[in-house]
Amino acid sequence: MQELDGKSGRMRSIPDSRLCTEAMRIATAALSADMFNHSMRTYHLAAAYGEKTMRPHSSEELFLSSIFHDMGLYSPYAIKGKPFQVGSSQALKEYLLKEGGVAPDRVNAMMEAIDLHVQLRPRWDRGPLAGLLQVGAYMDVLGVKSSSIDREFRREVLRKYPKKRFFLEFNVCLLRSFSGSGSVIGILRPGSYCGQGHYMDLQTA
Repeated sequence: MQELDGKSGRMRSIPDSRLCTEAMRIATAALSADMFNHSMRTYHLAAAYGEKTMRPHSSEELFLSSIFHDMGLYSPYAIKGKPFQVGSSQALKEYLLKEGGVAPDRVNAMMEAIDLHVQLRPRWDRGPLAGLLQVGAYMDVLGVKSSSIDREFRREVLRKYPKKRFFLEFNVCLLRSFSGSGSVIGILRPGSYCGQGHYMDLQTA
């Protein structure tokens, strides 16, 4: 699958793995076209920023985190009473456990990146993956740090994955996801609403 490379301006391949191919299929079925495009833009912008700032990361982990990061806004992945990103990370966890072959610490890193992607500041203290996913999502939605990425590259990403009615749909989905105080407060404090057993136990895995 050929995609854009923000560093070179040339086409590049997104992670060509079994996990990414199946995740694409799941996301296409679960998300609307506008939300799917947002997930793809998030990935490309995050990857380009990672290259620009020389932050080492796994392309596969960044892609999987990006493609799943808003899945919790949609049924059957939404979890009543919890912030949408917790439903998203739980969906990714269940997918990875079903597919198998992914180390627990990698699963947790991807889950935490999703849980923290709505934070007002990138959580670099939780690793490059958490920081990059937040940067990619915020750059696409609000334009934060967009000046750090080549303008023509950003235009190409938009041409390939247009926004269309994304802002309207995102806000409608976000409002619909509010099903109690936990789903609202947890947007910025997801750790308080993840629940026991949310992350994989590294000592017993």
